[in-house]
Amino acid sequence: MAAYYTPQPPPDHHPSVFSHHLHSLHPSHFSFPEPPLPPPPHHLHHHRTPLPPSPDHELRTLFIAGLPANVKNREIYHLFREFPGFVTTNLRPPSGNSQAFAFAVFADQQSAVAAMHALNGMVFDLEEGSTLYIDLAKSNSRSKRQRTENERGGSAKKHKAQSALPRGNAESVI
Repeated sequence: MAAYYTPQPPPDHHPSVFSHHLHSLHPSHFSFPEPPLPPPPHHLHHHRTPLPPSPDHELRTLFIAGLPANVKNREIYHLFREFPGFVTTNLRPPSGNSQAFAFAVFADQQSAVAAMHALNGMVFDLEEGSTLYIDLAKSNSRSKRQRTENERGGSAKKHKAQSALPRGNAESVI
């Protein structure tokens, strides 16, 4: 940022003489830079600016690993419940070779990221020595209530179509 100061008179000139010369200069003696041109209209841009993710597509689910084998869903719930925007948790208990892991769903990505930064690396169980690893999930978790009929294995439409078929063997239909 440029600062503008009143020019000081040269040491060998009297202040009143210098200010007289300064005031006698006409604005045409100065050259001023040209103002910048306005940006081109939006439709003339050749590159596209990526749009911010819509609320439906932003990641709002956290993946939580580093849990002890005996962890309970209520423990995960209590861990996240005080964070603004917290919605629910979903625990996947250990099975076979996989360890327990969980998901925590938030109302928006900002809330999820705030919780992630606050809890990532926290020692969850001193006895087990388990340290939490928390990151944004690859996709958002959906509760069973949010799934549409088409996403379920036995949709109502499929059931109606099957019940409309005549009973009996396939040869009797032909």
